[in-house]
Amino acid sequence: MRIWHFRRESLATALICLLAAMPTAALADSTLKDPTGEALDRCLNDAANASTSGQTDCEATASNDYDRRMNAAYATLLGKLPRQAAQKLRLSQRAWLAFRDAEAKARDALYETRQGTMYVPMQASDSTDAIRDRALQLEGYVRVMAIDE
Repeated sequence: MRIWHFRRESLATALICLLAAMPTAALADSTLKDPTGEALDRCLNDAANASTSGQTDCEATASNDYDRRMNAAYATLLGKLPRQAAQKLRLSQRAWLAFRDAEAKARDALYETRQGTMYVPMQASDSTDAIRDRALQLEGYVRVMAIDE
């Protein structure tokens, strides 16, 4: 009987934590909109871009914008960080670039095993996502640096 009591308490605690975190997550979503992601969604949902070519063009545009944002955030961080921290960021970015390139080769090899045009925009989306994630991560670091300014 004691085990059941413990499980009920654990479940209640987990539920309370989940509910407490929900408003914070909703606030984060409403205050930090991703303009590139929103533009990508609009582009992908436009009937004029329903073709494979249209979808991949949308992804390429978003990928280029995320790359621009990533580079801007990286440059901002290098300008704000102390020398040692900036050097660690440089090493991290170089390692991420090597990972990105290796991941692209693995992703390309995976998609080469698939047949059908539906895989082309899927592959483009995966590529965009990798750059998006790094851009948003570096922009998050820029926001951290701005806290004490």
